[in-house]
Amino acid sequence: MSMIKTISITLTIVGIVLLAQALKPAYIICKRELNWGWGSLVILISLFILGYLILATALYQSTNADVFDLVVASILFGGSIFVALVMKFSLRSINQIRDITRQEHHHALLNERNRELLARLPSAVAEQEFELHYQPLMATQNNTIEGVECLIRWPHTDGSATATSDFIKLAEQTDVIVEITRWVIRTSLQQLGQWHLSGHKLTLQINISTRDLAVELVNYVEQHIQKNRINPSYLTLEITENLVISNQVNASKILQQLRELGIGISLDDFGTGYSSMTLLNQLPLSQIKIDRSFVHGMEHNKKHMAIVKSTLDLGKTMGLEVVAEGVENAQQAQLLKEMDCPLIQGYYLAKPMSVTKLEQWLQHNKHITTAAAN
Repeated sequence: MSMIKTISITLTIVGIVLLAQALKPAYIICKRELNWGWGSLVILISLFILGYLILATALYQSTNADVFDLVVASILFGGSIFVALVMKFSLRSINQIRDITRQEHHHALLNERNRELLARLPSAVAEQEFELHYQPLMATQNNTIEGVECLIRWPHTDGSATATSDFIKLAEQTDVIVEITRWVIRTSLQQLGQWHLSGHKLTLQINISTRDLAVELVNYVEQHIQKNRINPSYLTLEITENLVISNQVNASKILQQLRELGIGISLDDFGTGYSSMTLLNQLPLSQIKIDRSFVHGMEHNKKHMAIVKSTLDLGKTMGLEVVAEGVENAQQAQLLKEMDCPLIQGYYLAKPMSVTKLEQWLQHNKHITTAAAN
């Protein structure tokens, strides 16, 4: 067999394989996207196949192939490459366009939903549609419930609920968050006062937002502490790094005024931001909360264990109380106890509960006593 014939046959075989690979994307493009069947693409591919059949017949019938056969094989081969590449990249482009369109549609729906939620927030505050749940914080050394963190919920009449992170992020874009925070402060401090009167000397932790940091916050908190006859030391306000980093000077000033009232200030999600260590030195903190991402899996992760231990040592050195969030099992709780972590919080102990369920939980778990027992 001559060299020309061998090359021609090789180009023919490879070209047919390339065309076969182009059939699937061609079908997808025509049938799924364009909705006009195989159409001209089928005709184009059929012409190439017909050309290959004629060429293959000529090569089979002749003992040797001439330059003309090689030229025809090369042209058909080049066309096969072109068709295969066009089909491949066209399908990829169409898929990308579909993904972008889906994302845009999703964002449009999300934006519409967000606008609806934002519009409903003022009436939700006015009509007191929110509920407060409380998650216990336990002292590891004597297994006492030292306090609770106050968490807001927005349930609906149909039994569903809006995710807290969704509506809080929206509220933080407007002054509605101030009204929500004031409702939380007013309602939770009233509840705390009732607990203290009944003998449960629990502490209370409340999350506040960037827009809350104003002189009015100091006056409002002081007013309701006095109204409910609560010792200010039983209240801690939680902040995050993102809350203060944009206006650190004003934040520090307001937080200092709160500290002068005897109110605790806690830095939440400690260790997850770039400026956590700097804030320890610049803000009047009384507590830091180890982020749950470090507590998660710490019993199997030496790096997480090291971060938790170093944070505990740092807190002890700086005279700060430390809370470990996200404790999910007995092994984590035991490790934190052995490392002298003062307080733990998480689903292992209890999920956030309504007032009624919390009081029932305390009554049922008498082996875990409240601070009033001391």
